[in-house]
Amino acid sequence: MAARWRLGEASSLADIGCGLCHWSRLLYPYLRAPARFVGVDREPRWVAEAPGPFRRAFPQVSPDLLAFVQGDATAIPLPDNSFDAVTCQTVLMHLARPLDALREMFRILRPGGLMVCVEPNNLWNHLAFNSLTAGQTTEAIVRQFEFWLRYHRGKIAAGQGDHSIGDLLPGYFAQTGLTEIAVHLADRAASLFPPYDSPAQQALLQQELQWMESAAGPWDREEVCQHVLRAGGTAIFFETVFAELLEKFQREQQAIAAGTFSTAGGTINYLVSGRKPLPVADHS
Repeated sequence: MAARWRLGEASSLADIGCGLCHWSRLLYPYLRAPARFVGVDREPRWVAEAPGPFRRAFPQVSPDLLAFVQGDATAIPLPDNSFDAVTCQTVLMHLARPLDALREMFRILRPGGLMVCVEPNNLWNHLAFNSLTAGQTTEAIVRQFEFWLRYHRGKIAAGQGDHSIGDLLPGYFAQTGLTEIAVHLADRAASLFPPYDSPAQQALLQQELQWMESAAGPWDREEVCQHVLRAGGTAIFFETVFAELLEKFQREQQAIAAGTFSTAGGTINYLVSGRKPLPVADHS
């Protein structure tokens, strides 16, 4: 991807919603050295914690080239036309006004500069099949997909972002004024198969159990119910399908324990890029 994006031509990068900079630490080595970097996040915690791992990863880089600032993606505290590359990763999906953030990223991008956004279609995760799917009725599969569709639409209605925004990114890039728009799919999959002994598989299994044990994520009953109802679901519908999903989770855990569960774990993560047009020369 670094070659496709010609990252080697850029010597400055801004990561918006940087968190601990896992994403930008992957990109930074491909920039033209000495490269300037600014990480922006609205959470003071990440602004305070991100410099440590970034500087440990690149001890040879002058501290003067690295900066971390607090700011909102829809009001980025950086100057116009100041970076060769601007990026964000799984940030727009959480915003009520993602186009505002894209316009801000466009503003701080230099003419000819590169914008890269990585965002998913998380609704697809509820359609991926596994080794137990054949035992489900068509009606149950459709009912459970409707449940998650209403949940996603409820989050959008509540202003909590669109977790399938990846599908919309190319159009948003065009609306923002970017050119040379290119769309790629991440080639990694969250696969599970016995004996489930790779670090990635162990992390997936532990995350699912942690969500269930702490009633978080997809198992936060109150939060999920609010969104399903907000998007037109009924209380009876919620109770019926939530019980089905709990039962489905238990069947999957039993199959994992027995060493019989598997899934390719296909996910959809888009890597969308574009460039800010160069100014048109006036030959009048």
